[in-house]
Amino acid sequence: MVALGLGAAALAGPLLQSAPIFGVGNQAIVINLPPKGELSTTGQGVRFRVTVTCTNMVPAPITVHLQQTRSQTVVNGSGTSGTSYRCTGRSERVPVIVLAPQGAHFNPGGATATATATCGASVCATATRNVVLFSPPSSQP
Repeated sequence: MVALGLGAAALAGPLLQSAPIFGVGNQAIVINLPPKGELSTTGQGVRFRVTVTCTNMVPAPITVHLQQTRSQTVVNGSGTSGTSYRCTGRSERVPVIVLAPQGAHFNPGGATATATATCGASVCATATRNVVLFSPPSSQP
């Protein structure tokens, strides 16, 4: 029985050492997309505030991919957050600006967004939802 335990420990050692280390203890991350995204005045950018809750890990970049189909035109864009949030187990809102490709723009209305957190070389969290893109109210009288 002891030999079996030592053998298993010897096999597990190299596996544990080769994996990237992002934190200590049970690592966890959950991301949630908001129901709405705010359009820039030109429609070339959309601001999302993605809710991130994580523990025992280094903050991971959050990438949002956005697709909007209007008539027969499909616009795809993406953007990635920074990592200036903390993984304390509390939810934080992380801004992500999604940009349309040059010459294209997003319009007010429905779209589909997918957010992913990338930990090292693998995706460690993902969320997809239908969202509404809106223009902020004009400040002119």
